[in-house]
Amino acid sequence: MIKQQLLQICSVDSFFNNHTSLFQKSCPDPFIAQYSSEFQISHQNRLIIKQLSICQNFIKLGEDKYINLTNVCMQKIVHPKTGLFGVKLSKNGASFEMFGQLDEWINLIKKHTIQLDFGQKYQLFNKLGEGYSTIVYRAKNKVSKQEFAVKVFDKKRLLTNNYESKKFLKELKIIRQLEHPHLLHFYEVFESNNHIYMLEEYLKGQKLSQFFQNSQPLKEEQVLIVIKPLFQAVQYLHDLNIYHKQICTSNVILKQKDDLSNPCLIGLTHAEQHTNLEQDDYQYLQVNVEKQRQYYIKLDVLALGIVMHNLLTGNQMHFDQALGDALMNKFQGTADFQFLDPPLSDQCFDFLSIIFNQGSKFRTCQQLLQHPFFDRENQMSNRNIPIQFLGTLNQNQAMFRISSKQTQMSPKGAKEVKVIPIRKQFNIISKSPQERPNLNSDYFEPPKTHLMFRRGSRQKRTLNFNNHNEQSNDSIN
Repeated sequence: MIKQQLLQICSVDSFFNNHTSLFQKSCPDPFIAQYSSEFQISHQNRLIIKQLSICQNFIKLGEDKYINLTNVCMQKIVHPKTGLFGVKLSKNGASFEMFGQLDEWINLIKKHTIQLDFGQKYQLFNKLGEGYSTIVYRAKNKVSKQEFAVKVFDKKRLLTNNYESKKFLKELKIIRQLEHPHLLHFYEVFESNNHIYMLEEYLKGQKLSQFFQNSQPLKEEQVLIVIKPLFQAVQYLHDLNIYHKQICTSNVILKQKDDLSNPCLIGLTHAEQHTNLEQDDYQYLQVNVEKQRQYYIKLDVLALGIVMHNLLTGNQMHFDQALGDALMNKFQGTADFQFLDPPLSDQCFDFLSIIFNQGSKFRTCQQLLQHPFFDRENQMSNRNIPIQFLGTLNQNQAMFRISSKQTQMSPKGAKEVKVIPIRKQFNIISKSPQERPNLNSDYFEPPKTHLMFRRGSRQKRTLNFNNHNEQSNDSIN
């Protein structure tokens, strides 16, 4: 157990001190105030009243004077003469003190600043995990008794390892921007003489990899429940130009035990964010930013597809190898789908085919979320019908299935086949809906041929849709 550090450091000695000024003359983005109030500020050893405004990580002190709160040391103080409660912001030896009703402001400020009193607020308990330069503990607030997960970083290792230091600062920058129900929630950062404490949401459930290892493969309806929030979370990241790069079942944790409806995507240690590339250390990204962005999006989408494969089949594939094969369009896991019982629905089969057969086309999570697979009603009602029950499609009527295998095999009896309507507007042969709402016309192109599997057999059959439709129309006429 880590010993609590009672000594506090000053802003000059802080690990986060980048030797820049506390005050700035400009704000990079249009300043739209979230809160604006009057406070008493300390100026030349006396208190004066001043109107202050705050917007995300910036406090506006005047027309040409701002404070960037990013990695500024924050301490709660009490004025020695008036007894007013206040906050002291300090960086690189400079400080700013403000007094008044600061409860709402502190909730905004603490996410961007560095606090120095972890031992006074929280108590550490059992260890949850461990990495190269970090240990994760369960912690509890001494007042509210709320539980948190605390990542404790060894400052000595961060100071002596430039790679680990940059990785930590990049992760901290990314998680401060995130506000999504299916991404790990970040609260605040503390610093002591020897350690840095990153306070995050405490998840009581198990990892997704552990969930299906101890049970049978998940049913398609269960996979739909868990995979849709993950696609939404990844799309949220992509909207912020953040790319996860490490999506796998080990980086998905259920917020509550056995609750598939509330998964949480973790593991943003290796995530990338493509903004202000002229200031980025990775100069090669400037050469072809758009291709690099498309590559990362495809990487995350394929990783989600492999997660679906593992959940549906129960096979724990090696993610790095499987992802490499998928990027080269050589993913072999799709052959496992023919052995599933009950078989996959038509929408699920089509959805997975689109993910693993993108080719040169570019599919985003936003486009994939519009797929009918995520329509729960269709998902529950349409099931994949074995090949021996495929019937004739009449374009002006509903879909049909043959009620007898023997009549299907006899060409002479094709006109006398009794058919049973099963669902309108669904092409059972192409395994894709004829009408897809809210989709671009060039989006889900029906394939010329499609691989179908006879249930209970390893035999693979290729159907030519154009010839089949022509034969079907002739038989109807």
